[in-house]
Amino acid sequence: MLNPQSICVIRLTSLGDIVLLTPMIRVLRNTWPKARIDMVISEHCAEIMKYNPHIDNLHIINTKKGTVSFFKQWNQLKSTLPKYDMAIDVHCSLRSRIIRMGLAKQLLTYDPARAYKRDIVKNKTRIPIASIIPVSQRYFTAFREFPEIHIDDEGLEFWLEREMGTGQYPKKKIRNGDRIILAPGAKHATKRWPASYFAQLIQLLQNEYNQPIALIGGPDDTELCNEIQALTHAPIENVAGTMSLHELADFMDTATCIIGNDSGLMHIAAARQIPVITIFGSTVPEFGFLPYHTPFHIASIELPCKPCTHIGKEKCPLGHFSCMKELTPISVFEQVQKLLNQSANMY
Repeated sequence: MLNPQSICVIRLTSLGDIVLLTPMIRVLRNTWPKARIDMVISEHCAEIMKYNPHIDNLHIINTKKGTVSFFKQWNQLKSTLPKYDMAIDVHCSLRSRIIRMGLAKQLLTYDPARAYKRDIVKNKTRIPIASIIPVSQRYFTAFREFPEIHIDDEGLEFWLEREMGTGQYPKKKIRNGDRIILAPGAKHATKRWPASYFAQLIQLLQNEYNQPIALIGGPDDTELCNEIQALTHAPIENVAGTMSLHELADFMDTATCIIGNDSGLMHIAAARQIPVITIFGSTVPEFGFLPYHTPFHIASIELPCKPCTHIGKEKCPLGHFSCMKELTPISVFEQVQKLLNQSANMY
């Protein structure tokens, strides 16, 4: 289809994956500026795309109420939708397969690289960082029939309301941050660096840098951030659970750098073009979830059992959790020093 008039992108979850999808949404808009571009997304992730001006309509489904509710919601929603010229499934889950049935005249699907991921988990394959295919780029495998469509060099986007009004996403953030921000949360336990280590890192940062330090996170991270704050015995700002995603992104803009686990907030930080330290525990950069188009350093150690999974687990399968416990606060602090020195030389 050379000139689709209506396009529906399907990606239900999760936070990081959807932020990483934003280059594709932007390229679609630039390629077919007059097309209607809609997106099917889960209710708990819809805020990510709320102010993205490249999207015309968000079709929102509550995916947390079970399978029967999902079917009922989708059947009701689909009855209100047009027959799209093109549907693009960049989730490739059971639910997205159901959604895409009969949705459009032409269906595109991306390659989720499942065999590649299984190989990394099973055989512990390692490749140089420069050779890793970022997830944002992998999404473009959906356009096999459109070789003229390829990823641009503009990075990720997480639009704030005031930016939507201008239609101009900030191309290069002015480095006027005055605090160091830590994002200690992650959905899965094996992706969370220990609270006591974050507390020790805070002490190292306070000894070295004359900057305020803040903890951020969603409602699920409140208990963890409170624990870290209690362990530090120091005056740090803790805003976990008090802000929406857009308020968090605005708050991130005040940072000289953000330190956190392999999580969705790290990708929002990258979208706001903030230097990032990403801590990898049970996962590895080879899966493609590196900070994209922003200065970054990786804090990680190599182990023969790593990775044990490509998404994280609720506990270490071997019981030792060495991937995080052996990653010391001083080693992460050294990465912070390198990143801040690198950033200072850039601006």
